[in-house]
Amino acid sequence: MGANQRKVLHEVANWFKIKSKSTGSGDQRRPVLHRTRNTVKFAEPHFEQAMALMQRRNMQRSGRPFGSGPRGGAGGGRVDHAAVTVRDGEVVGGSAPEIGSANKGRRLLEKMGWSNGDALGAMDNKGRTEPIEHIVKRSKAGLG
Repeated sequence: MGANQRKVLHEVANWFKIKSKSTGSGDQRRPVLHRTRNTVKFAEPHFEQAMALMQRRNMQRSGRPFGSGPRGGAGGGRVDHAAVTVRDGEVVGGSAPEIGSANKGRRLLEKMGWSNGDALGAMDNKGRTEPIEHIVKRSKAGLG
């Protein structure tokens, strides 16, 4: 049993208040479970709820079944961080489109009387109309 699969088993055991620990080493590492006085009695709805939670959290990653990653874990592989990095001097979210009318927060503001172009946070429309910009500074010069 792989490390990720043992982790899932330990989480399920914890959900049902079953004492669990892993013993052995290398290829012989295995989980050992012990029922206690606090162990939850089996009930189908409780079991289904626990399994659904564990499946959502650990078993499915990007449409692949558990254990199908390159190292046998959930997901595995490398992440391309280049797609999410920002450059020095770039405005964070500067290229993001305006929030559409389907957005829940925007609908709430509009229900309270706000409209596009109005200011937030001040009376008589004297507040800030544009979001605060954050310019990326990747160097450590000038800090501290």
